[in-house]
Amino acid sequence: MKNRSITYLLLFGICSMLAIMQSCQKTDDLEADINSLKDRVAALEKATEGLNTSFASLQALMQKNKIIIGITPTKDGLGYLLELSDGTSIKVMESEAVQASVPEFSVDEEGYWIYKTSNDTDFKYLPGADGEKVSAWPRDEAGNVVTTPLINVSSSGYWQVSYDNGQTYTSLDTKAEGGSQGGTSIFNKVEYNEANHTFSFTLADGEKTYTFPVDDSFGLIIYGLNDADGEQIVQIFAPNESHKEYIVEQNDVQQAAIQAPKGWDVLLSENLLTITPQATVVKDVEETIKIVLTSSKNYIRIVSIEVKQLSNESGAKAWLQFANADQQNVLLDFSYAGYKHGEIAPPEIETLIAQGYKVYDVTDPKYGAIPNDGESDRAAFMKVLEEIASETKQEDLNNMTDRYIKENAKAIIYFPEGNYILQDEASKDRRIRISMSDIVLKGAGRNKTTLEMTAANNSPKPTEEMWNAPVMMEFKHNTGLGESIGAVTEDAPIGSKTITASLTGVSAGSWVCLVLGTPKLGNTDDDVINAELSPYQWQDIKVQQGITPNIKTNGIQIFEYHQIEKISGNSVTFKEPIMHAIHKDWGWNVHKFANYAHVGVEDLTFKGHAKEKFIHHGSDIDDGGFKLIDFVRLTNSWMRRVNFESVSEAMSITSSANCSAYDITIGGNRGHASIRSQASSRIFIGKVTENSNGYTLRKGEGENTLMEYKTNVGQYHACGVSKQSMGAVIWNVRWGDDSCFESHATQPRATLIDCCTGGFMHWRQGGDSAQMPNHMENLTIWNFYATNTQTDPDIDTGGKFTWWDGNGFWWKFMPPVIVGFHGRPLDFDDTQMKLLESKGAAVKPYSLYEAQLRKRLGYVPSWLSSLK
Repeated sequence: MKNRSITYLLLFGICSMLAIMQSCQKTDDLEADINSLKDRVAALEKATEGLNTSFASLQALMQKNKIIIGITPTKDGLGYLLELSDGTSIKVMESEAVQASVPEFSVDEEGYWIYKTSNDTDFKYLPGADGEKVSAWPRDEAGNVVTTPLINVSSSGYWQVSYDNGQTYTSLDTKAEGGSQGGTSIFNKVEYNEANHTFSFTLADGEKTYTFPVDDSFGLIIYGLNDADGEQIVQIFAPNESHKEYIVEQNDVQQAAIQAPKGWDVLLSENLLTITPQATVVKDVEETIKIVLTSSKNYIRIVSIEVKQLSNESGAKAWLQFANADQQNVLLDFSYAGYKHGEIAPPEIETLIAQGYKVYDVTDPKYGAIPNDGESDRAAFMKVLEEIASETKQEDLNNMTDRYIKENAKAIIYFPEGNYILQDEASKDRRIRISMSDIVLKGAGRNKTTLEMTAANNSPKPTEEMWNAPVMMEFKHNTGLGESIGAVTEDAPIGSKTITASLTGVSAGSWVCLVLGTPKLGNTDDDVINAELSPYQWQDIKVQQGITPNIKTNGIQIFEYHQIEKISGNSVTFKEPIMHAIHKDWGWNVHKFANYAHVGVEDLTFKGHAKEKFIHHGSDIDDGGFKLIDFVRLTNSWMRRVNFESVSEAMSITSSANCSAYDITIGGNRGHASIRSQASSRIFIGKVTENSNGYTLRKGEGENTLMEYKTNVGQYHACGVSKQSMGAVIWNVRWGDDSCFESHATQPRATLIDCCTGGFMHWRQGGDSAQMPNHMENLTIWNFYATNTQTDPDIDTGGKFTWWDGNGFWWKFMPPVIVGFHGRPLDFDDTQMKLLESKGAAVKPYSLYEAQLRKRLGYVPSWLSSLK
């Protein structure tokens, strides 16, 4: 509430000026005077509020029975929110200068309040109610504060102080006018030394610094409560959402008393917080949940969680049509993407060890890796692989691949803190292939363990196939799709989980691939091709070399990988819905899918040495010289908590299903590509931050495309898809300002770009002209925030972003769905779009993947909530 006395001052001043206005026509000067008075009153209000807060904060800090147990910087960077051991919190802010006549307050050596005005040269004692000195420090036997000053400005314009919470006041005989500079706090400087666990402040007079210990070993961390800026947000419970899960970390929590609103159920376990709302509500309800924590030292900490339960489903029209199964719905169900269909997180190492996994430490003397010595550690890594493997081979061109084979390896290869060189000049162009299931590559932390590649690999065809340099290491199953094990004999709609086929050699739990045609040749019938390309035709695709486009010569190619849930006669039910309708006459077949499962990479950094001046298709070093890791033919595998530095490409997930790559940063020098789903099904790529630096690039190839060196340009191709990808989710990814999502042609389908941020432009998607279109049906872009937008006058008529360039060789997308595009403005050619909703403003739900997962499961799994 504003100080009423200060408000009276403003009203009095304005009324006086209005009286003058009747005898003077200088209205401009009068308006300026009124604005000046408003500014001065606002400054007085800010100073009064700040000083009163600082009085109480100082006295709370000086109480002997209170310890600082938590510190959070304020958003403005001027101070800290301190949590004290009795469960209370205080703000300690550095003083800000204000243009107002404000007294300066401090404390003398004996602990009494002192102050001075702009007219004083020396401090004097702050007068008590009876004129006595007033103690700033706790004085009673319990160590409590006796009185806390409360200052304001009287209706007559004088500063005054109260010691009974505003019931009575003592005047300071100083007018709040004159416009001289004052401050908003008694604290001149506040500082938190995280390394020494101390908090210190200096009072406004600058005479003395006070230092306090900080015991921050006690607390409860709840992941997923805060927004991108670290601010806690209200937790929204949608209708029919059964509960929410949050991953937690407990430190020295001995007791937890939960205060939940009526009808709510809150359960805190060692690693998980579960909040269950009321069964139903007739109107939206906002509540507060409090968790009172007690430590072994009897410290108290209170965690408050604001929650809101919605009575009705709300959001974008497109979402409501999906949620209500409306016939007008255009959205596919992307919620099955990721490891184990997004339902759980991959297991942590402690769980795997309990399941019998063995840890192999590469620094063990019998392997011999020595971090940080500048020498290659490749031999040590290969010794570990040899010990795990049941079979080793050298294969591929000139035996340049070292392959290690083991089913059910149950192994954790651990790289302790340090830098390990796994590829150098002596081993360039050689590839390590790990053909194993149940294996995890683990470091001590993304900022602690680094696996480095110091020499670039070259492509076997450095001019014709610049992108084809071998990767440093790959997890790969060598077996491709074999012969058909059964034809699909009945139609099945998109979204169905059941097909009709008489299959041999598979059972519940088996992985198979739905294939249109054969793995090498799809359906080449003109009617089928043009049905897939409608409203376009394959004859509309111009190829630079003047040859027939790939979509005609190879036909419509669709690969959908699925795991069988059950088989009953010739009825085959998958665990996931199909994402393309099946027409029995098109020639659909089912093939066995050989793969490795449960492969993990986590808690480390991959470091290459990509060129500072990256040029797209400049050389094989530009395009693929520093590729450090790939996944090929894997299921239910993952990469998490990983950094990439100065790499040509981060990772391709190829011919795989239900793999996740999340919590990843790509930095250093700009390279060719980020993380892609390539001919895979239901890959989840989430919370990837691309902030690599390099030259912005105009369209074309060669050195003349280089423009200006900048930070945060991102990889040339951001996260995205390639080849026959199906059902990929690109979630909450932030790419650079000179980048855009990859869509590298050869018939990717059904891709969700969900609540992502970055540049939005042509020519970053990729793909040869013979491989067009860039993307087939069901590209869905949901709540994209554009930091930079570009159009191309050669293809964008009237400045409107074009999706199918009928006159050029490249840029061709089937009509996409775009909902909630915001940030930098961009006009779209809506005649080339399946749906355009809410251009210029974000919609609810903010994440389509999260909302669909919540709708399917009844809750959002904790692993996803923790990434927000």
